[in-house]
Amino acid sequence: MRMDGRRLQQAGFTLLELLIAMTLLGMILVLLFGGLRLGVRSWDASQKQVDSLNSVRSLEGFLRRELSVTYPYVWKNVPGRQLAFVGERNKVSFVAQLPSRVGGGGLYLISVALEQRANSLRIVWKHLPVSSHTNDFSVLAETPEMVLAASELSNVEEIWLTYFGRESEGTAPRWLDRWENSTRLPMLIRVQVRLSNNAQWPDFVVAPMLSSGIAN
Repeated sequence: MRMDGRRLQQAGFTLLELLIAMTLLGMILVLLFGGLRLGVRSWDASQKQVDSLNSVRSLEGFLRRELSVTYPYVWKNVPGRQLAFVGERNKVSFVAQLPSRVGGGGLYLISVALEQRANSLRIVWKHLPVSSHTNDFSVLAETPEMVLAASELSNVEEIWLTYFGRESEGTAPRWLDRWENSTRLPMLIRVQVRLSNNAQWPDFVVAPMLSSGIAN
């Protein structure tokens, strides 16, 4: 009987052994949970960056389509045959035909603004049918805006525009932060992007198809 009792006692676990086992199990679970949480955070961060870059690509394609069909429209009621085009670092206003899914055909006044607000960036689009009484882009101020991208650009630090062409007759073409030549369109329009990690997104350049002519 004594022998059986000792064997039974040796076959079980002491309270100390159980405490040690539970402590080890708890530590293992904490490590596993921490690793899982880190993996989820890394996945979310990577997915957020991918979504942001996809948004930049979509925006790039949209701007490329629209800027490439910039129309050399001349204001009707302004002397000197001035072109309807204003190019700034953070905004471009021009005339073009909208896709049928967006507009009802014909020429439209269009503005694309790259708005920086505190720690956020958004791309705002406005459009309005061209009227023979219109002589500048100020009429777009009261037009409802369409936000092309906002929260999707969380990993984008800045987007800006530059313009390539001749400032005046007889000068060599060069890149400018603002296009002030009212008699011709720029030869090229470049969109540049800087990401929040200070990395540079590859520039994309658009050549307006009709930049060599002037339309009445």
